[in-house]
Amino acid sequence: MVCAKCQMGSRRLVTLLEIIQIHAQPYLTCLSGLQTDVNKLTQIEDEEDFWEDTVFVVAVHETLVYLDDICSKNELPVTGVLVSHVRRLMDVTLDKDDPLSQVAEMSLTVLLLSQYLERIRLTLIDELETKLLFQLPSNKKDWFENPTKNWENVIDRFPATVDEIEEMGKCFALSRYGAAVFHSLLVVEAGLIALGSVIGVTDPKAGWDATTKKLNDLVQGGHPKYPASLPINFATCEQINQKVQTMKHAWRNKVNHVAGRLVVMRSDFAPDIAEEIVIATRGFMRTLATDIPGSGPVTAP
Repeated sequence: MVCAKCQMGSRRLVTLLEIIQIHAQPYLTCLSGLQTDVNKLTQIEDEEDFWEDTVFVVAVHETLVYLDDICSKNELPVTGVLVSHVRRLMDVTLDKDDPLSQVAEMSLTVLLLSQYLERIRLTLIDELETKLLFQLPSNKKDWFENPTKNWENVIDRFPATVDEIEEMGKCFALSRYGAAVFHSLLVVEAGLIALGSVIGVTDPKAGWDATTKKLNDLVQGGHPKYPASLPINFATCEQINQKVQTMKHAWRNKVNHVAGRLVVMRSDFAPDIAEEIVIATRGFMRTLATDIPGSGPVTAP
């Protein structure tokens, strides 16, 4: 299903912006580390042995620093409060220049620290139960984390396309294939608007229809009637027109214009079809990036 924001022509997918990228490995590392620390603390009989084992003390502190960062980034406020409290106590204890260092060391006994860490571990487990996590297939990981990969030359020539390219890649990664196709159409339309300004489109409603009509008219007139003043030669214009017509044919009955905006008429795009459309979009935009005269960024009029 195409998201409502896409159907309304939004430039960004709000739902994607709200996604917090979370990996399972840090949680497993923290839970395992906390359990190991608690086990070791419960085996310590002499308080002095604990604080003299600087390697272990520093390791516990580093675990808390690591977990504090994870709680902050991944919206785990309850666990975060506990972690921050214990971390501050250890910060003071380890800072021998702090006048409260000795007091903190005496108050933070082995038993108390062990109880703190166990409470943090259990709280983290409880708080994770409030989160709904989704697994992203490994073959789609790059689509989500690096959506602009292999689009660099297109973005350099058409900077305005970067948002749509990012959302297209992320939608594809999340199996929202209709939305991915929608954003691919907006990428193509941005390129066609820029192309239209080069080939002399005068239609006040700049976009897909205006540019494709002008392209077709120029090609239908043949080489003898092709305006010599245009900065793109006839052969290039003909090649671009062929690609545009091929895309229009491939997307027939799938895409329409409603109130001047592109709308995806169906949402049941198979993964391979959506991927083909995205790849075709990239190939077409690379052609425009190369064939539109000039070397600097091209913006819509």
